[in-house]
Amino acid sequence: MRRIGFFIFLAGILLGCAGKPAPDITNGSKEVVSERDSLKLGMEYMEKGIEAQDQGDKEAARQAFMQASRHFRQVDRESREIMHRAISEMKNIVDVSAFEYAPKEAFEVLLTYLKMQNAYMDGDLQVLSVLEKQLDEGFQKAQASTVLAKQKRIEDLSHDVAQKRDEIKKQVQTDVLEVYPTIHVVKKNETLPSIAARHDIYNDSFMWPLIYKANRDQIKDPKAVYVGQNLKVPRDMSTEEIIEARREAGAPDPEKIPKDAYTPRRK
Repeated sequence: MRRIGFFIFLAGILLGCAGKPAPDITNGSKEVVSERDSLKLGMEYMEKGIEAQDQGDKEAARQAFMQASRHFRQVDRESREIMHRAISEMKNIVDVSAFEYAPKEAFEVLLTYLKMQNAYMDGDLQVLSVLEKQLDEGFQKAQASTVLAKQKRIEDLSHDVAQKRDEIKKQVQTDVLEVYPTIHVVKKNETLPSIAARHDIYNDSFMWPLIYKANRDQIKDPKAVYVGQNLKVPRDMSTEEIIEARREAGAPDPEKIPKDAYTPRRK
């Protein structure tokens, strides 16, 4: 693959000196050439160019080098697109705190990403493509493990809080204080309305604007939340704020808060 880098460098020099427009390497065809074929064709044209150069046919060499350069650029474009997707997945790994909650899986993803960087620097598209699949599989695994770890931590914290509130729970049976989570970890296929509709959140899908406003720092579009996000769940809101949220969500009768919906307990 290092030979390819030399060829591209050589072709760049020759193309920089050429004044004629580059020919159409597709010969008018709309057929898409695969990455493997692009690399193979690039090598073939480069060898033809070197052979023509040795024979003193500068025009034939120029044409061959131009063809080779186009095919090599196609391979490089595919490699850059793969690395762009890889960077995006690594960013998500960091955003959901996977290195804290699922360090083993997160570092495995990081190791694969570093291997991808080496393959990219070597210009090895075949290895890069294989590693991209491994990265995606590792990302899904790390994401799932992070969600489970976060949920377990929240459950443990809730259990501790529940134990400390034992004395309060000795009140009249009908007035037992239920412990509601103040953090929710987004799971697969969840949306803000579906989260708000959960019994342990608000038990009312129209109250989702409350969650959205409390998490504006990490939610740019209320229609887009991703797996593993830690969303703050407001608990100490006024009745007016609940009504306003239901109105913003398009509730048929915003003022009529469902009897089973969550409302803060007031002394």
